Amino acid sequence: MMKSPRATLLTAVLLLATTAAAQDAQSTFGHARARTLAELGRLPTAADIVVRDIVNYHHHAVPLPRAGEPVALDLRFDRDAARPGEEVWLQVGYATKSEGDRALAPPCAVALVVDCSGSMQERGKMSQVHRGLAAFVERLRPDDLVALVGFASTANVLTPLRRRGDGAWLQDAIAHLTPEGSTNLHAGLCAGLDELGGGHPARVDIGDRTRRLVLLTDGIANTGVSDPTEIADDVLRRTGAMSRTGGTIDVSTIGLGGDLDTALLQRLADTNRGLFHFVADEQDVQKVFVDEADSLLVPVARSVTIQLQLPPALLDGMAVIGDRLIAPDLLQVALPDLNAGVTGVVMVRCRVGDTPPGPLAASATLRFVAAAAGGMRDVEASAKLRLGAATERDLEVHKNAAIALLADGLAAMARCCDQRRWSAAAAALQRATERAQRQFPGDDADLQRVRDIANGHRDTLRRYVERFRDL
Repeated sequence: MMKSPRATLLTAVLLLATTAAAQDAQSTFGHARARTLAELGRLPTAADIVVRDIVNYHHHAVPLPRAGEPVALDLRFDRDAARPGEEVWLQVGYATKSEGDRALAPPCAVALVVDCSGSMQERGKMSQVHRGLAAFVERLRPDDLVALVGFASTANVLTPLRRRGDGAWLQDAIAHLTPEGSTNLHAGLCAGLDELGGGHPARVDIGDRTRRLVLLTDGIANTGVSDPTEIADDVLRRTGAMSRTGGTIDVSTIGLGGDLDTALLQRLADTNRGLFHFVADEQDVQKVFVDEADSLLVPVARSVTIQLQLPPALLDGMAVIGDRLIAPDLLQVALPDLNAGVTGVVMVRCRVGDTPPGPLAASATLRFVAAAAGGMRDVEASAKLRLGAATERDLEVHKNAAIALLADGLAAMARCCDQRRWSAAAAALQRATERAQRQFPGDDADLQRVRDIANGHRDTLRRYVERFRDL
């Protein structure tokens, strides 16, 4: 007797649940921030929930690039067939090449810009910086160039740009970072950019090395230039000037603690081809500074877009979850620049129209500028959906759809919380939880991480609903 698709899905879920996928090289802010706030019993703001970060926190089972190719693209539906009126999910998966052994990776020049203000002594944040940077330095090559900049009320170049060598000199400088004073974020960024040649010629010959600035901070700029827009614009002006001369400086930001200017840190990373991470505990230190060091160092693809081609029967009610359509009429999605070792997905929810003409064919084109060789490149993929009853289900797509539903529900909850509409926030989260459960019944380690976040916020919301009326 043939099992029903539902029974097949339930059985296979048990098999998938036995393995937990390793974490992957994407921005971690949205997931780590939402998790930390849930553990602290604090409700998130809309800025704290980044759906794309939550969906792409784990490693995705998508095909890796072929030898000699920097990027791979994969397209698949959540099932092999669907009837008119049924909801289906389309997953656009992408992956970049892994650099593997850092000894074989291209050389780089890195400016580490570290917040040394007085608040960094709270809750062991400076200790996390010491451990994280010490591990990160071990991932660098002897020929890589490194500078260390500390900033508090002013900025100081603690170790000018020089070869890492055995790294002992840099480990000693990191160990002596001590917190005191205010937060002159702008001065720290400018000093780091200057070391990399952003504004005037660098002190040493950087050559064709990739240039990366990594900012670590726990707070909000409160001395010197403190307006977030002015800070972001000045950094972009400096990195833009470098781009016009044939080079680039990529900026990644790492936030620690609860009082962050998240909008500024996200903007700095987004507009300067970097990642925005959040470090809350040892798990995040390991993920950001060890497991994903290459994602901070090695660019692969820039100016990345995905162009979707969907049949008319799938366009009614179509929604991209967690990513914004920059050209809705063209179904075009912009992705952040991609570094080494990245896997990610764009999740598209569709509903089959009432009278489709036949099998439904979808296609996608990922367009990017190759960071190493230059020049625009295209990668294409396609998928088909039969009309009729489904006989096979793609468990990875089902799982990622469930995570997307939960993440989108957390975002809806946060928007309601910003408006102090506690009951509406609780209802939005409950609807998302129920939909995610229907989408993927059973247990899975990647999904459970997001369920735990949702459950934590649900418990906090319950207290708010009981104490306060909606305003």
